[in-house]
Amino acid sequence: MRPEVPVLLHEADVLIIGGGAAGTMAALECAGAGVATIQVTKGRATSGTTTVARGGFAAAMGRDDSPELHLQDVLKYGGELIDPELARVWVYDIVDVVRDLESWGAEFIYGADGQLDLKMFPNHSRARACHHHDTTGNMITKVLSKKLRADGRIEKHSLTAVVDLVKRDGRVVGAWGVDYQKGALAIYRAQQVILCTGGGSGLFYVNDNPPQVTGDGYVLGFRAGVPLVGIEMIDFQAMCCSPKELFGFAPHPTGFINAGAVFRNREGEEFLKRYFPDTAEKSTRSEVILAMAKEIHAGRAGSTGGIFMDATKVPLKIIQKQIPHVYKTCLHRGIDITKTPLEVAPGSHTWLGGLKIDVDGKTPVDGLLAAGETAGGIHGGNRIGGSALAASLVFGRRAGRTAAALAKEARVKSAGPNDAAIPESERAWLAALMRRDSGPFQSDVRMNCRMLAHNKLGPIRQERMLKEALAEYERMEREDVPAMRLDDRARSSDKLLGEELESACSVRNLALLGRILATAALKRTESRGAHFRLDYPDTDDLHWSVVTRLQSGANGSIEFHPDPIKNPSAAVA
Repeated sequence: MRPEVPVLLHEADVLIIGGGAAGTMAALECAGAGVATIQVTKGRATSGTTTVARGGFAAAMGRDDSPELHLQDVLKYGGELIDPELARVWVYDIVDVVRDLESWGAEFIYGADGQLDLKMFPNHSRARACHHHDTTGNMITKVLSKKLRADGRIEKHSLTAVVDLVKRDGRVVGAWGVDYQKGALAIYRAQQVILCTGGGSGLFYVNDNPPQVTGDGYVLGFRAGVPLVGIEMIDFQAMCCSPKELFGFAPHPTGFINAGAVFRNREGEEFLKRYFPDTAEKSTRSEVILAMAKEIHAGRAGSTGGIFMDATKVPLKIIQKQIPHVYKTCLHRGIDITKTPLEVAPGSHTWLGGLKIDVDGKTPVDGLLAAGETAGGIHGGNRIGGSALAASLVFGRRAGRTAAALAKEARVKSAGPNDAAIPESERAWLAALMRRDSGPFQSDVRMNCRMLAHNKLGPIRQERMLKEALAEYERMEREDVPAMRLDDRARSSDKLLGEELESACSVRNLALLGRILATAALKRTESRGAHFRLDYPDTDDLHWSVVTRLQSGANGSIEFHPDPIKNPSAAVA
């Protein structure tokens, strides 16, 4: 390790890693419980993927609705792999969270009757999406950010990336990372650690997440011994590939569908009617994406590789009501969606699996909790609209409440936080990384990881592609990651050094995450929910009515275990 790179030491009762809705809810809960709290974020808190939740989130707030009805819809359309106990606490708790958000200043849209203007989303039996038109995520982010900034009890460490957790005697006692604003290493000692770093969409070249979202929580927990459940299930959504002015823009397809848009292939056919005669555009999210992917695979894509989301027959007043922000964004870039269809293709939006948790956010590893998109078992093999943000808000709060109680209990039993330090092997790896002046640049290895996932691990999968991806990620971990180097500019300032170190550590996470994803997808030799195998196109209930569980094995290996699906009756009151 270069002597001029400082090492900063921090201590807290609870360390929260992540700055989105889940992390912020956890931080507010811990602060309210009176425990010393540090929230570490790669960007600025509140950040993360919360802003991606445009159209609203589901909560049984209507007069004709109830959490029980909400639960029935979730279990019916959730791809069969949901943990029903997690679903139950989520649909009940979110009602109280909505009321709290309003007391904090959330500006949900109300109707003329003085009741919440609740949107109807596909696969819901009632209109239950609380919203702020199509900028709901932005509105919630502002509310949480304002409340977080005003709470001086929470120590906020922005522009800091946690590289790994530290364990002692089988329990997590802290973490270490890179403060890339100061160009320093940071060590955190804590009684409890909560992982809520978002999902793994940054593994894919095409995604709608902030660039800092690189699956860190999955990898940190996995290396610490927490199982990953259902990690092969990824929620791909339509993202623009044409016109070029909108490339990479995620245009909120649920809002388009609610407005009355249709999907067409290159020949102008409304192809969803062929796949799903009864539901067409109102089919589940995973069904729509899979049909899109099949059309593209069959050669019926447009000139830039996508299919067309066509709202040209929808009246302008409906567009302006359902998706005003999307309409204005497109218009600002010279595209009028009432006259020009958008060419869209599947991109990674959210991950449905994650670290195994219980209803209080605890993982099987002592001292470690998880929430938000980092946690698994909540969304199963599919995710009906309006679920991601709702679950993040609920389980962020539950994890914070649990961590605070456990930290208080630990205070009584011990004199202070357990010891945490950067392992010597990691110090040696970082020192070699900073000295090296040959080998592949970390930025190039990062891009290779992302393009490999884009080409081999997307919505349509098959054995040959999955084996190729698995072999290449294994090679990257074995050859490229140990040999990569930083950009020469990293030597010019502490800030650039910190940014390069953070990115290099993310590359190591991405390579492992790619291997994990390829392993899970290769093992599930059927099609179910958001996972489709070209070579196994049917659902095989006889052999694969199971939840995949991957665990870290000896010498960096990945152990695979199939767990029976929990009976939905477990969610019955």
